[in-house]
Amino acid sequence: MANKESKSLSILDYITLLFAICGTAAITTSVFATGWEYEFIFLIAGMFVLLASSYFVYKIIEKTASDKQKVGALWLSYVIAMFMYTLVNTFQPLKDLEENSIATRFQFLRGTTTKSEKEGETGRIEYISYQPPAKARKDINIIGITTESLEKLQGTWPLPWKYYANIINTFKNSNNILMFDIFFVDYKPGQSEEMAEALKGNRNVLFDYPMETSAESKEAVLNLEKRIEILRKFKIKNVIDEGDVGISWVKFPQPPIEQIGELSSGLGFANVKKDESGLNRKMPLVVKVLNSGRDRETEYFPSIDLLIVCQYYGIDIQRDVEVNMGKYVKLSNIPKKIVREFNRKTLKMEEHDVMASPNEKREIIIPIDLEGQMEVNFVGGRYSFKQNEIFEVTNDWNPELLESNQINNQIFLVAMYYATGRGASKDSHLSPFGDMSGIEHHAHAINTILNQDFMSSLPNWSIFAIYLVLALMIGFLQPRVKTHWGFVIMVTQLIAYGIATLYIFQQFNLITVLPSVTIEQIVVFIAIIGFRILTEEENVKYIRQTFSKFVSADVVDELLKHPDNLALGGSKKEITIFFSDIRGFTTISEALGPEELVKLLNEYLSAMTDLVIEYKGTIDKYMGDAIMAFWGAPVPLEDHAYYACVAALAQLDYLKILQQRWVERNVPVIDIGIGLNSGPAVVGNMGSSHRMEYTCMGDTINLGSRLEGSNKMYGTNVIISEHTYEKVKDRVIARELDLVRVKGKTLPVRIYELMGIKNPEDMEKMKRPLQRLNS
Repeated sequence: MANKESKSLSILDYITLLFAICGTAAITTSVFATGWEYEFIFLIAGMFVLLASSYFVYKIIEKTASDKQKVGALWLSYVIAMFMYTLVNTFQPLKDLEENSIATRFQFLRGTTTKSEKEGETGRIEYISYQPPAKARKDINIIGITTESLEKLQGTWPLPWKYYANIINTFKNSNNILMFDIFFVDYKPGQSEEMAEALKGNRNVLFDYPMETSAESKEAVLNLEKRIEILRKFKIKNVIDEGDVGISWVKFPQPPIEQIGELSSGLGFANVKKDESGLNRKMPLVVKVLNSGRDRETEYFPSIDLLIVCQYYGIDIQRDVEVNMGKYVKLSNIPKKIVREFNRKTLKMEEHDVMASPNEKREIIIPIDLEGQMEVNFVGGRYSFKQNEIFEVTNDWNPELLESNQINNQIFLVAMYYATGRGASKDSHLSPFGDMSGIEHHAHAINTILNQDFMSSLPNWSIFAIYLVLALMIGFLQPRVKTHWGFVIMVTQLIAYGIATLYIFQQFNLITVLPSVTIEQIVVFIAIIGFRILTEEENVKYIRQTFSKFVSADVVDELLKHPDNLALGGSKKEITIFFSDIRGFTTISEALGPEELVKLLNEYLSAMTDLVIEYKGTIDKYMGDAIMAFWGAPVPLEDHAYYACVAALAQLDYLKILQQRWVERNVPVIDIGIGLNSGPAVVGNMGSSHRMEYTCMGDTINLGSRLEGSNKMYGTNVIISEHTYEKVKDRVIARELDLVRVKGKTLPVRIYELMGIKNPEDMEKMKRPLQRLNS
């Protein structure tokens, strides 16, 4: 339905559009400037400006658009898409919802359990069935300090270091990697020396340490500078941090004591950096420490997971590792080493490349974010990796077992493992599979790198495009279909997107937004329905106000069903025009007083108007005592000429009744003349933006007016043109009057007097009950 308003834009309109463009530009800037200092401010400010101007932009659309429902729905979809993108980046509950959905994907597609436990009558675990996930590497092992281990060793936490020294001695001559996820940061006389003695000559033992996130305790750490100096043997030298975009989230490292640090094969931090929801899906591989160098320069240190991987591949952390903050960690110069592994199923030794997916460059590129974190591809839940009790290793294992071919080239992680009681400290973090021990987070990170099976998230611009494209698809389709089909389209789109999201997660390890997109689609759908209802109500109100006084109720109902039939602004239609006038009105007006004249005129006009409307005509206007009406618009009417003829004759019949009443009241009798002509005319809303009326114009109308005036000359009541006669000649009784030349026309027109209809029953059959509509 075309708009009633003028299409010209004011200065204020252009200012409004400029504001909307600025808001969009600010949001877009934040999309492509990830990590920028003012990203958050631009996002919020841009959304505020866009929301503030959105209503006024819609009013501009309403003024200028040929179909405000379609264009308005697109604009509404666009604003909602921008709002949802802003919300998912700023509103913590929505962020948490997205994180929870990722955890659900892990659980649904990776499985939720890898170990079943059976309790006996005493409540103690009597049987454990180890069923590792398919992608859990067999060469990653956990030496766990459990509640049972603490009881068997008759100790409390922390355990004496002699147990760790025993493990180191057991592994001394093997080619396995041993890592202690235990902080040796305090000096313990006797125990420190025992550990140092065990470490001598052992080249595969690594230790982790904490990166402190607060500088308050820095002064309390003994010999910190000496420890950090030892730690610098393992810091990363090849670092690209263009624009200093890397984010530092720690204050200083607290490495192990010197006796252990000097003899270790690697020192890496062990921090787990949880997000705001408390869920941990990432593990930091490198950390940026500001002003920590000898000359107050920034330094970059590796995590224990990265060091273990380097040790496994046989590469140097300083020579063969390159870091580009926010992009990648590159492991280069990986030797072509063949690993021999014992297959317990076939009971045979098998050989394979040390790289899970070998390449000619012998390098691995690990994606990281600006904080140096890698997304962990969790292959399962708790107990995904083989676990041994620490008391078994310290008491039952011997060097000969580890030197055999059955246990070699493996990684052993010594750590707290779901221990409770005896002073044990809790070391667990929330994972996609629920609460999980800290060492298992490390194991899954190491597993991700060694399998070269990296997770990644869509970049911001792709997520932005998803919100925008899906919203605009609904905004484009919804106004063009019925509501129930729009619902089907929306549900189909949601299902297709959900399936695609799960597929790319499983097949390509790619994470994208899901629940917020679902919310967006539903919100857009509901908003467009509401918008459609409001605009349709506005159209209904406009149609009723415009036409209820001039056409019959069924014509108005037809317009409401098909508002496109009402071409506001004008369109060419085939119509029959009607003009009627009172003969000798001047003489009558002089014979009556003003009140009596108005009463008489209103009585006449009301009766004649009702008859026009009852026979599906449209009242155009009143010109004093004259009536102008037409048939065939705004709703097309196939028999418009015949309806006009029947209405004219019905008026003459009813006029006789009125004349009888006027005679009885001693009031001057009125007689009328009617002119009918059929043909094309321009019909529509015409006027200015401040005052319009629904009318028609053209030569057809001019001829009809002249025919009405000709009745006086021929002594007739109804004259129709040859154009009307040709459409009704088989259904009316008429006599030819003349061939007249109309002013402005070169060809003469044949005219007829309308005298009656051949089927008098049509007079009642075609009549519609008059229903007054509320305007």
